Amino acid sequence: MNRKKIFFVLIGVVIIIGTFFAYNNIVSKSKLPPKLVLSEEEWDFGKVKPNSKPSHTFILTNKGGKALFIDRVRVSCGCIKTSLSTDKILSGKSAELSVTFDTTGYEGTIGKAIYINTNDEKESEKKIRVIIDVEHLTKPKIKVSKDLWELGLISEGDVRTFKGEIENIGDADLIIDNMVIFDNIEHNFTLPLTILPNDEFEFVLIYDFTGHKLGEVREAIRFHCNDSKNETFFITVSGYIKEREISGIIISPEEITFNLDSNPESEVIEEFNIENSSDRDLKIISASTSTNYLTLLYPEFDLKSGIKENLQVVLLKDKVREEIIEEGTEEYIYITIALPIKIRK
Repeated sequence: MNRKKIFFVLIGVVIIIGTFFAYNNIVSKSKLPPKLVLSEEEWDFGKVKPNSKPSHTFILTNKGGKALFIDRVRVSCGCIKTSLSTDKILSGKSAELSVTFDTTGYEGTIGKAIYINTNDEKESEKKIRVIIDVEHLTKPKIKVSKDLWELGLISEGDVRTFKGEIENIGDADLIIDNMVIFDNIEHNFTLPLTILPNDEFEFVLIYDFTGHKLGEVREAIRFHCNDSKNETFFITVSGYIKEREISGIIISPEEITFNLDSNPESEVIEEFNIENSSDRDLKIISASTSTNYLTLLYPEFDLKSGIKENLQVVLLKDKVREEIIEEGTEEYIYITIALPIKIRK
């Protein structure tokens, strides 16, 4: 056999042996389980603008022999959105996982996680960590000093006043541009209302319960502003309205007692409390006593609605000793009240 033939024979043998080993490698590899390899296990988006939505694409490669199946991709926050090109990756092939971070409402450095579940026998769950640094965004921030108006027990026709402060603790102008309020509540809001940073607005609400339905009250005044985290806030009114009682004059105590022996003074003063519980002003036009050793300091005075006045009674001890022979006696005070009468033509 000449050298040329020997050379070709050797080449053939090498090819056969190489093919045999390559075939064995292919057969052996095809028996290997699927294996997920990530292009990055951590990604830093760096510093970004507020309310931006940066994206990055991760490459998912199957370095195993059998097909890799992606069962689930889950995230630790709703601010992360993912999109997978395919959930089946053949041996040696890759898929793309697109990740978008919605930074709306965030600022500063934030870290979130993405979890990938597959049929990788050695590591069925892979974790990707994403980091982002969101620049500061100037914004208003509302703070309400009082948001619950507890009225307790109210009579029909009562008028109540409620005061509080709305403060802007943010670093941009706070604007209240809308409110829903009841007709029987007066207020000092002028819309749109602008509150500067680190400033406050003192609000006044006046609730007139005239003609209001009796029973439990649970109402809310609604406001809208440009605070992105508290666009709508409420001031709640709570209480119970009862029927107004018949009004009149309340006198207390029902009687007063003078003790002649307990006080050395020549004159002794005691008093009645007279309260006008009606809803209109009255007038005491005269007050007199049933005897000359009792006298009144102020026999005439105005009695305003809801106001309590003192009717002071003076006992003249020198005179009473001359008059009283027995152990004691009972005398009276007579009061004349002026009630208004209107006559229209």
